[in-house]
Amino acid sequence: MNLKTDNLGPAFKPDDTPKEIYGPDGKPQFFDDPGMDRFVAVVMNMAQEMWVQEERLMALEGLQASEADREVKLKEFIDRIFAPLREQRSDDA
Repeated sequence: MNLKTDNLGPAFKPDDTPKEIYGPDGKPQFFDDPGMDRFVAVVMNMAQEMWVQEERLMALEGLQASEADREVKLKEFIDRIFAPLREQRSDDA
């Protein structure tokens, strides 16, 4: 499988975004290693898919969660996904 990125169009760059976050390819770069940025994108895509599956499972089980209950579950899910980063940040402090 060969992914072509040449014809994706120009990258969206808000006017107030610091110019130093963009790498030489014009894409946002948050880590020193561009591979790490790609890895984080993969993990976030997987997390999105996991949440979709969680919502489908709730629907199949007939759980009639209110919007507030759904938001609580989503917050708990996001907290679990980002827990390792939060732990590292507290260790660094």
